[in-house]
Amino acid sequence: MSEVPTSDFAMNSKIRVVVRVRPQLASEKTHSCATLQLDNQSVRLGVTERKEFRFDHVLGPSASQKEVYDTTGVAQSIASVLEGYHATLFAYGQTGSGKTYTMEGFEYERIASSRPSERAHTKAKIDVSSDRLGIVPRVILELFAALKTAAVVKNKAYQVKSSFVQIYNEQILDLFNPSSKRCLKLRWAAESEFFVEDLSLVDSATGQEMLVKFTEGVKQKIMASTNMNAASSRSHCIYTIYVESIDLENPALVTTTKLCLVDLAGSERVVKTGATGVTLQEAIGINKSLFVLRQVIQILSDEANNAPNAAKPHVPYRDSKLTSLLKHSLGGNSITVMVVCLSPSDLCYEENLSTLQYAARAQQISNTPVKNAGEAHKVLVQQLRDTIRSLQSQLTEAHLTIDRLQRRTKSFRPCIPIDMELQPVAGSSTSSTSSTGSTTAPPSTSLENNQVEPQVQQQGHGVAVQVAAPRLRSPPWWLGGAWSLFREKAPNRLPLPLDDDTYHSVPSIHPMATWSYPGALA
Repeated sequence: MSEVPTSDFAMNSKIRVVVRVRPQLASEKTHSCATLQLDNQSVRLGVTERKEFRFDHVLGPSASQKEVYDTTGVAQSIASVLEGYHATLFAYGQTGSGKTYTMEGFEYERIASSRPSERAHTKAKIDVSSDRLGIVPRVILELFAALKTAAVVKNKAYQVKSSFVQIYNEQILDLFNPSSKRCLKLRWAAESEFFVEDLSLVDSATGQEMLVKFTEGVKQKIMASTNMNAASSRSHCIYTIYVESIDLENPALVTTTKLCLVDLAGSERVVKTGATGVTLQEAIGINKSLFVLRQVIQILSDEANNAPNAAKPHVPYRDSKLTSLLKHSLGGNSITVMVVCLSPSDLCYEENLSTLQYAARAQQISNTPVKNAGEAHKVLVQQLRDTIRSLQSQLTEAHLTIDRLQRRTKSFRPCIPIDMELQPVAGSSTSSTSSTGSTTAPPSTSLENNQVEPQVQQQGHGVAVQVAAPRLRSPPWWLGGAWSLFREKAPNRLPLPLDDDTYHSVPSIHPMATWSYPGALA
């Protein structure tokens, strides 16, 4: 069963928004930065008509990578993941606003193409100083440090896995399996909601091992150079860490949580980026998915402001692969942090305004963080389901047996007991009278113990009929004249066994051997 959050950080169901303004680029030095004014928790945009936006935290151009990491509260997200909650952090902003640097911290160098028809591309330089490390590398290293402590304190064993995908032109590509060029399929399951089929999950025993694998995936990202960004991400990248905790006192109790770290591609204006050809097609795909993301944010924020009894609106998660995979982070059960990246230049006024407006809407969205229950209850549920199926099978078999016995019971013909004495027949098949005219009394036959099988010989056709008779007794008094009528009207024939509705006629059988007893024919 899911539990309510216990920590103050987890209990805050609103999306946490932190704004970061990057330093000026060399190309922006000739332009002013008068439209953007910052405070600890507010951003004022404009000159004559200033628009003010308030957020959880606002960081200026001088903020270091460590300060950004500490301010976003990612450390609390890690603690919440170890407590059993899902968590998400995603960077949002226009192209060239510093999202990738905030998330990774790596340097990218521009590599010109040898062919004029091909665009220039960029390559990540992984070897950077520890001060430059972004949120993702810091999360990896701190996570394993926290796991080491939690294993002792909580008496648990932990297993850590990770996945890395990029969404490029609405196609999901596995960055941990670059040799496979095929696009992965997005699936839906009731328990896990949207998930990527056949996604590579990589085990890591140490933080350094996971960090090396992450940097290998970074090198496979699709990057390009534009007029606004020398190292522009051409896809949305989602790096997910899965933490599986095993209770050592009850090994069947396994809990799996995940921490999603998302670097969104930036929105682009073709007039400013100068995108053409493939780069232009990528920009169209990026803007389309970001448009759906903004729709989702707007609808969820409007829903948060509606009356409690208002009808729930349709949220178009399925309109984009990005929003499908972020469903649990936006209006779902995740603890979510949004890092908003801005440019200080007045040239980016319109882009900054749009970014701040959607960030203000996003912080109105209410998530419902729930603590994930262990897998032990799933084992119990499966056992109970198996027991129910077994009992249902036994019940069905019992009903079939009852029906079969009822049909057999209905097919029995009434067996009327009679008082009978049998006399061996010698020489005549129709008379038992002696030559003197007197009736010869047959010897009495005792039928007190077991059943007897008198043999009646019938002359004229040479057939001997073996008749198995039960113990015979006198007819009850209440039959009265009905018994005489039955003896007079009874046909000289014996019924076949119960499974045959026809009768086998035996003509001129000895009258003393005539009774109605099912199964009398041998």
